[in-house]
Amino acid sequence: MSTLKSKYSLNERDIQPSQVKQDEGWREINIKWLLSEKTVGIKSAVLYKTVVKAGGAHEKHLHHKADEMVYIISGKGRHGLSDEEWDIGPGDAYLNPRGMVHWTYGTDPNDPLILVGVYAGAGSLEDTGYEFVERLEKA
Repeated sequence: MSTLKSKYSLNERDIQPSQVKQDEGWREINIKWLLSEKTVGIKSAVLYKTVVKAGGAHEKHLHHKADEMVYIISGKGRHGLSDEEWDIGPGDAYLNPRGMVHWTYGTDPNDPLILVGVYAGAGSLEDTGYEFVERLEKA
């Protein structure tokens, strides 16, 4: 049963996980494109939800045409941006400016990383100018 209330509203239960590919930098990640050009017609932003288990990672990549804002709901992990890397957990928020290499990975097998994010300036992953850069040496 769909929980759609209007053409601009949806429920996460109605969205299937994206079939992202490991050879494009997505390792054991469950990501759902919630609000996007495909789901509600917006061309200027994408809202997504991601679950990253320990051992899972969104490896080094960048977006040429969009900024990315992320908020951590729960879990533990690490995030890197350019030449920095730090621990992330519930309540943390960060910006990945367009054109800067960044990555995220889960670290706790008992506490998967759950986050929501927004690509600002694009209505789909493809429109962000996504580019996979390289695999992580650790994670």
